[in-house]
Amino acid sequence: MGEKQELEFEVLSKLYQAPVETLQGILKGNKIITEPNKADKTMAVKAILTWLDKEDSSDDGNTTALLLLNDALTANKITVKTEKAPEPKPSDTKNQHPTLCHKDFKLSGKKAPVQRSFQGSWFDSRPWLHYDEPRDLAFCHVCMVAKRDGKLTSTKADKAFLESGFSNWKDATAGFKSHEKTECHQAAVERVVTLPKVTKDVGEMLSVSHANGKEVNRQCLLNVLSSIRFIARQGLALRGDGDDSESNYIQLLKLRGEDDSKILDWIKRKNDKYTCAESQNEMLKIMALSILRDVAQNIKNSVFYSIMADETTDKSNREQIVLVIRHVNENLEPQEEFIGLTKVPSIDADTLTKTIEDCLLRMNLSLNNCRGQCYDGASNMSGAKKGVATQINEKEPRAVYTHCYGHALNLAVGDTVKQSKTMRDALDTTHEISKLLKYSPKRDSLFEKLKQELAPQTPGFRTLCPTRWTVRAASLKSVVDNYIVLQDLWDECDSKDSEIRARILGVSAQMRTFEYLFGVMLPHEILSLTDNLSKSLQQESLSASEGQRLAKRTLDSLVNLRSDDSFDSFWTTVQSQSDRVDVNEPVVPRRRKAPKRYETGDGIGYHPETVQTVFRPKYFEAIDLAMASVKDRFDQPGYRVLQNVEDLLIKSAQPIRTEELDFVCEFYGSDVNRDRLEAQLQMLRAHFVNAEQGKVALADVMKFLSDQSVPERALFSEVVVLLKILLVMPATNATSERTFSALRRIKTYLRSTMTQVRLNNLMMLHIHKDKTDSLDLCAIADEFATTKERRRCVFGKFK
Repeated sequence: MGEKQELEFEVLSKLYQAPVETLQGILKGNKIITEPNKADKTMAVKAILTWLDKEDSSDDGNTTALLLLNDALTANKITVKTEKAPEPKPSDTKNQHPTLCHKDFKLSGKKAPVQRSFQGSWFDSRPWLHYDEPRDLAFCHVCMVAKRDGKLTSTKADKAFLESGFSNWKDATAGFKSHEKTECHQAAVERVVTLPKVTKDVGEMLSVSHANGKEVNRQCLLNVLSSIRFIARQGLALRGDGDDSESNYIQLLKLRGEDDSKILDWIKRKNDKYTCAESQNEMLKIMALSILRDVAQNIKNSVFYSIMADETTDKSNREQIVLVIRHVNENLEPQEEFIGLTKVPSIDADTLTKTIEDCLLRMNLSLNNCRGQCYDGASNMSGAKKGVATQINEKEPRAVYTHCYGHALNLAVGDTVKQSKTMRDALDTTHEISKLLKYSPKRDSLFEKLKQELAPQTPGFRTLCPTRWTVRAASLKSVVDNYIVLQDLWDECDSKDSEIRARILGVSAQMRTFEYLFGVMLPHEILSLTDNLSKSLQQESLSASEGQRLAKRTLDSLVNLRSDDSFDSFWTTVQSQSDRVDVNEPVVPRRRKAPKRYETGDGIGYHPETVQTVFRPKYFEAIDLAMASVKDRFDQPGYRVLQNVEDLLIKSAQPIRTEELDFVCEFYGSDVNRDRLEAQLQMLRAHFVNAEQGKVALADVMKFLSDQSVPERALFSEVVVLLKILLVMPATNATSERTFSALRRIKTYLRSTMTQVRLNNLMMLHIHKDKTDSLDLCAIADEFATTKERRRCVFGKFK
């Protein structure tokens, strides 16, 4: 040993890079020495170094000393910065100690022992173990739980596994076995693990009937929940008018009780039947919140979303604003989700903006992920200075605003009708016919009687509503089909009211003119195209870009109508219809000399020579007005942003245009990575390399990406982001309008006093029918039963 015997703790301090005082404390704590004197230190050093000099150590005392020192260093988180020893040869591993720690060291070229540590395999054989990794200590989880719950009464507690922790990894197996045999551990296992598995509720153990009663209660509660779910899903009223025994809810339970007598017994109970209004509201709230949480999670998973909002007045004369969120799921399928109704004191822009932001905050949705807005054209929603769209756009510039295409088309048709005198007069007369016919049951009955006699196969009369989107053409066609019936109706109608009689005579006179027949058939020719466009725009899956293409196709159809051949064909149809009904023959107006103040030059003024030339300008004027109005209403600033994104994607068969790429990357900023987007567009171009220029449509790009698997779609991650931005922008706000229809079904005249919370819960269950059907009633019942201790005693736990 020679010089090595003279080593002191300073050598070990240098080797382990730890203070001398720390090493002294460690050795003392592990009972290697009892007092920190020089002789004891020399003995410890001598024992350690003797073991290091031997290739085959058989001195258990020396080995224990070194391992305890290493373990103590590990437990105190002292890092050993040494050179890693070379891998031993297979022949040298015979007497090596097993690796128990990940800290290696090397001294004087000798093989270094590897410290021991906790083994994960011990969890398999002893599931009661708990390992504290930062402190490198093991505890008994069962004993700790028993002590926490006050179930540990033994005075002979094993403090190593309960308080201080166990770390003797060399003798770990023996230590674990010793702990398992202690009275403390056996008592803890019995009271924490064994007894809860083999025992039940005290009441259930004392009485079998008590257990059976809880099972019956659970089954009855599930029947109650399923009945409430059915009624709410169908939009029916739950409660009756004063007497709840006659309500739909109780009557449905009685009907189900005919097949299960336990339900009838449940209804007859005085207590704990949970059929009152408060219990109904609580159950409705739990179910509605479950759906709302699912909706919120789907929106968050989609990242980007668009806001759709509209306002209305309910049956109780309260202003309500509806919020709908549109998002695109991972399968690139747009979805529009109803979020809720909010009662507002005013519908000014500031109030509506704060209401929308509050709803987004409660849904835990960041406004930074909003990429679109869709409202009607009211000033409070789309005002250029203080509208809702402007205020939200100031906070998130990427939230592009789109004026609802349905409202825009409705305004375009209104503009056309107002500017064309022929169409305006014809629609005014048709509206008057609707009021005379539908506002009088007597005239309506007479009309049905005459129709059965004169034209039993033709459809009935359709009322003309000025505010509806898609019924104008149908109403005009019903006038043409029932022309003879309506003329006979006015002849047989008689009224003592002079005003009504005058209105009838006026309508009858108008229907005998050729101008009215021409004026009814002309708007039917044009409005049939716009009504078809309006109906197509109301699809939930339709995006703003696709809506623009539908509008362009409608304009192309109007262009085809604007030709001489089309007019000749239309004129032939009108004349054929005039021969079938009682209409005066059209005449050419007499020539009139213009006042001299209007005469310029010596030329002769134009005068139509035939009836056909009289009506030709009216035909072309109406079509020109329709085309101009549609173009003007659909030319929106927001779509110009989306147009650049769409052009960048659909022109994949052509070289990338720098202008469009620059605009998209600058506008959407952090949404896309320019370098990756350029590379992915090149890959997309390679796929459509055989396609003709201008023949690649957005639907082709969508189909290509939808057909890819999730890993393959990751190759086009930036392209998918742009595609989602296009799809997330809705074409119309039709979902909000459908929500108002649901509101009229739920909040009726007889149900106008319901609270706002109950209304929202019923609306959520009624609109999200698919999610309502898939509700887990056991989970709903368990949540309802665990809110109060009394309910736990009545129902127990639902499996």
